[in-house]
Amino acid sequence: MRNVIIAIVLAACGASESEVRTAKLAQYNADPHQILQIAIDTARQEYKLGDVNEQNLSFITAPKFYSSEGDLESPGAGGYINMRAGSVEVMFIVTVVPTADHRVAVTVVPRTFQKIGFSPKPRELQPDDPYLPPFVLGRADALALAIYQHAKGYVAAPPGAS
Repeated sequence: MRNVIIAIVLAACGASESEVRTAKLAQYNADPHQILQIAIDTARQEYKLGDVNEQNLSFITAPKFYSSEGDLESPGAGGYINMRAGSVEVMFIVTVVPTADHRVAVTVVPRTFQKIGFSPKPRELQPDDPYLPPFVLGRADALALAIYQHAKGYVAAPPGAS
């Protein structure tokens, strides 16, 4: 059921499952810092950035808060977000990973916290957690696809291709 929902979300965004898979598996022939900069510039189009660690070739997006259905929860008076039960705080960790043959890949992993009832401490949801709202993975895939589209000129040919 969950995979069906993710597929519906991706289809609504216009990306096919094949395109997302290609983006997530892509390797690039480029300087890792150049790909990191492309990823940063791409992420900034949709998200504010948190910490950027150029030494570790990674960055995290600033937190955004959503309802359990994926509606953006906007700040109220004083900039405070009134989280309700089921609300989620979502950030994305983007990392440029060196691979074989002087290539790099890009990973986009969600870091998600969910408000549970009256508990003051939200629960962290791992990317494979069955309680992770499907839209979170859909947004991670959309960011991975956007980075791929901006870095397409550096994509390495798959092994065996001529």
